[in-house]
Amino acid sequence: MKYIITLSILFLFTNLFSQEEECTIGVANGTATQDGRPMIWKTRDYSAEPSNEVRYNYSFKYKFIYVAGAGNGTAARMGVNEHGFAMMNSTSDDMPNGSSTGLNNGETMRNALGTCKTVADFQHYLDSTNITGRNTNANYGAMDASGVAAIFETGELVYYKYDAADSPNGYVLRTNFAINGDGTGSGTERLIRTVKLVGDFHKGDSLNYKSILRHQMRDFSDYKSAPYAIPFMGSMGGQPYGYIETAVSICRNSSVSAAVIHGVLPNEDPLLSTMWTILGQPASSVALPYWPIGYTPAESDGLVTAQLADVANLIRSYLFDANDASYINTVKLRDGSGGGLFAKTFPFEDETFETVNNLMETWRSKSVLPTSEMRTAEDSLAALGYEFLLSCVNVVNSNEEMNKELHFSKVFPNPFSTSTELSYTIESNSSVDIKIYSLSGALLESVNIENLSPGSHQYKIGSNGIMYPEGILILKLTVNGKSQYHKIVKMQ
Repeated sequence: MKYIITLSILFLFTNLFSQEEECTIGVANGTATQDGRPMIWKTRDYSAEPSNEVRYNYSFKYKFIYVAGAGNGTAARMGVNEHGFAMMNSTSDDMPNGSSTGLNNGETMRNALGTCKTVADFQHYLDSTNITGRNTNANYGAMDASGVAAIFETGELVYYKYDAADSPNGYVLRTNFAINGDGTGSGTERLIRTVKLVGDFHKGDSLNYKSILRHQMRDFSDYKSAPYAIPFMGSMGGQPYGYIETAVSICRNSSVSAAVIHGVLPNEDPLLSTMWTILGQPASSVALPYWPIGYTPAESDGLVTAQLADVANLIRSYLFDANDASYINTVKLRDGSGGGLFAKTFPFEDETFETVNNLMETWRSKSVLPTSEMRTAEDSLAALGYEFLLSCVNVVNSNEEMNKELHFSKVFPNPFSTSTELSYTIESNSSVDIKIYSLSGALLESVNIENLSPGSHQYKIGSNGIMYPEGILILKLTVNGKSQYHKIVKMQ
């Protein structure tokens, strides 16, 4: 399933959407945040790299984890190293960049994560390259374990530092222009909106990783930076009822990943720095935690693409299914009657937040950090996240057209040990396709039935001599080109 999703969604994204890299970022020191720990955050907008992954790098002086485009590990988009030094950026098109040599924006961050322990170290790097020149034009956000957080507006031969400590409220925000730029940057609507949101969090003493992930990174607004209600009860732009344009939203059609890096107090182990990461368009996925302690889970860093990003991109394709690629179907997010995607993903995230918060309290109290326990938790949560997102596909894929084709389907018993049965009812003569995949994406079985008559039908799984592996399997049932998914479990 992994590779089928990857090929189709990558092709769709690369050909339909603009490929400008535009992001929304922020930094905050401990005076601004609810728990006194610094944070930096970024929503990454770059549809040319729709599949992102969380990687681990040990080839530099310092080891680090980072978000990168699949197959492009030389460029870090946001990350944190073993000393608690963290970085991210947004492109600033109005800063001068005439150099054709040196490291580019993503390469600069990868190099800094591998060689810097503090924000001061990164500033020394900028000082040293002010003379030789840099192939950069970016707003760099940086944070370290001492609590320093700052944004550097950076061009080829110049930079300007904005320390959160010098800000009245202890935080600094940027989109895709610089205060010291030439005025040709973009992202004004997103900056106005994020200033409002973060300002409200700060006033309400709720500026934390949860409020950023849940509300700032899933925010939809218009060209006047006014928020849309979700679901949107109306029509616009010639699109069907409930669709809104996202071109200038923080959570937009070109968003491909997001992360909040939650820092540590000065007396805490820097390895507890937590990179809460959403792989995929933020509305289509869930946030999961990663620590700079070693290799990241297979679901987050696959051989070709990350499974978490694969399934999030599939969900995204059902949300952004209008003839104008910038429009999202808000009724699939919330249906107004307590259903929709957010009714599933937000409770899952809340449970994850609570689980990790309890673990972090225990880990902070230990004299020796239990890194093996942290690795186990990271792996388990990533596997749960992937399994959960698979279960969400049918939420956004269900529609009246599909209900007309496929009236009912279920698998029973589930779990099963030797065999189980798929039961389904179709309303008209149909082409039916049944496929079973392993969790890693390997196709285990494929059956196609043409011109099947209306009524109830069954298909016996496990009666054809195929040896199914133990664990989670994915059943894909397609009727006249429209698909539903079932998670089935093979027991010993």
